[in-house]
Amino acid sequence: MSRISGSRSRHPSVSCSLVRYGTKLITAAVTLACVLLIAVCCYMSFREKITGELMFFLGYKPVYVESGSMEPALKTGEIVLFKQCNYDEIREGDVILFRTAQGYVTHRLVGVDANALREGNSSYLITKGDANPIEDPFRLDPDHIEGRMVRLWN
Repeated sequence: MSRISGSRSRHPSVSCSLVRYGTKLITAAVTLACVLLIAVCCYMSFREKITGELMFFLGYKPVYVESGSMEPALKTGEIVLFKQCNYDEIREGDVILFRTAQGYVTHRLVGVDANALREGNSSYLITKGDANPIEDPFRLDPDHIEGRMVRLWN
């Protein structure tokens, strides 16, 4: 009996079968994770519309930049990731997400109003959009801080 060189058996080896099975399993797990992430984002968005309050998932929240007040650092249409935090966790120069009577705002913390602080006023933080020529006309209460920017996607 002679053997033809270069011919292979038509039966896949066990290792090839395991690789294919592992690939399918990883693909299914990634797909499931993506579907769950989309479901969580939809739920968060729906709940925010109903309650008017921000929702963070595992301490983080993606936010869509709606205006050019923070350009060139943040451009309209970009997605920014905020980490939920309080006043003790931020520093001057941080981009923060905070609530106002008109809604939620993303601006930079530029300082502290020493006069307001001395007078015992609870609103004493100074914020400003990078593209704005002047500081925000209001002083921010530290309790209104929702998060600090940690990541930016284009």
